[in-house]
Amino acid sequence: MQNSGDTAPEWLEGDKKLFSGIKNIFIKNVPSQMERLKDAFASNDISTIELLSHSIKGAAAMIGAMPLKEEAGKVEQAAMESDLDNARVCFEGMEREFKKTLSALQSS
Repeated sequence: MQNSGDTAPEWLEGDKKLFSGIKNIFIKNVPSQMERLKDAFASNDISTIELLSHSIKGAAAMIGAMPLKEEAGKVEQAAMESDLDNARVCFEGMEREFKKTLSALQSS
């Protein structure tokens, strides 16, 4: 993770309180979005895959988790192209980065 979870992204200009709030929202909401994304893959729901990967991409950007943002973007792009097989492959990288990000945020 480019942002290790203990420092705020530059755009927050060092506002640790604001970053803490954003971090807590990420920890509260994104795990359930990831579960819903898995369910969408299980049911081949390409529009939900696109929507959730886009949402997670934005959440990752807000906390400065650029590797997760990039992986979510790959899933979103594959879904936009209706390429479910590629989206599944990309999701593996996204899930890996999500776990790293969540772990870093929870330990900070």
